[in-house]
Amino acid sequence: MDTIWSFLSVLLPFLFVLTVVVFIHELGHFLVARWCGVKVQAFSIGFGREIWGFYDRHGTRWRLAWIPLGGYVKFIDDENGASVPSRDALSRMDVEERKGAFQSKSLGQRAAIVAAGPLSAPPAPRQNAPPR
Repeated sequence: MDTIWSFLSVLLPFLFVLTVVVFIHELGHFLVARWCGVKVQAFSIGFGREIWGFYDRHGTRWRLAWIPLGGYVKFIDDENGASVPSRDALSRMDVEERKGAFQSKSLGQRAAIVAAGPLSAPPAPRQNAPPR
């Protein structure tokens, strides 16, 4: 029984910190995408079946899922949560909807959206160099 508690005392703080880092990372993608006019379908922390979620006033589904080992931001022209572009979805959109698609944005806007995740996550703590 002590082994289980010992394992949980390491696992639970790890999952909490990972969830916070994933949230900040995905929020970077999300905020820059919104700023660039990309329509976001879903903002998910975790993978798999949804535990809890809600829709915001822009129609984005904010969700918390069962497997807390990552997350994703899904745009309207994504085929899935891995941001695989869907040419089929893009071809079905009218001109106005296409304006909100990630694939219709300029190279600079797409690069900013992609880079915003890693740039927004907190940096790893630096260790002091040993004295010489």
